[in-house]
Amino acid sequence: MSRPSSGDQVADHVRRLIWDGTLRNGDHLRQDDIANDLGVSRIPVREALIALERQGWVSLEPHRGAFIRGLDEVAVGDHYAFLGALYALTARRVTERAEDSAIEALDEARLLAAAAPSADEFLSRNEVFLRRFYAAANSSRLSSISRMTSGVVPGNYFATVPAGRAIQEDALADAMEALRARDGDRAASVFEHAFARHGQAVIDVLRGHRAAAGNELA
Repeated sequence: MSRPSSGDQVADHVRRLIWDGTLRNGDHLRQDDIANDLGVSRIPVREALIALERQGWVSLEPHRGAFIRGLDEVAVGDHYAFLGALYALTARRVTERAEDSAIEALDEARLLAAAAPSADEFLSRNEVFLRRFYAAANSSRLSSISRMTSGVVPGNYFATVPAGRAIQEDALADAMEALRARDGDRAASVFEHAFARHGQAVIDVLRGHRAAAGNELA
């Protein structure tokens, strides 16, 4: 496994500060402060800010610096609606293109994920399912888009969002029934509904963070 770069570590640090409400929409993010806090040079901080702007976490303004965009209900809702649409399209392609053996392999991966003893192991096994899912769709474009999509929850989503694992297990079980039946419309609907639930679960956790910090989630 490759180790994360210094820039990746800085970006993860900033995402966590936004996630827990330490940094809020409109806050000025000073590169020197971040570099000093983490004991790194300004180069990885700059790399991190470029990546964070591309992902929608910050805004880089000429001659002014970096400003936090943060997370609100609209941003979270849009993120998970996009993921729902991406998975829905992929599910349709699986029903159209996948060999029966590929669908059987998907169900094997799902069962292994359901038996995972911990959130970390569930994350790992869920990723195996997703790799097989995109491979079964036989679309390099969909696979590429999925790899470029960053999450809004730092670290292990299933450890951070308590409802996430149950939502995902239910979705994969229902989706497999539809995929086996080659019912693209039903499979698409399962994922659209599941990601709406994921989005609401994230919003619920964020609201708890903001309430604890005395802030509101817009």
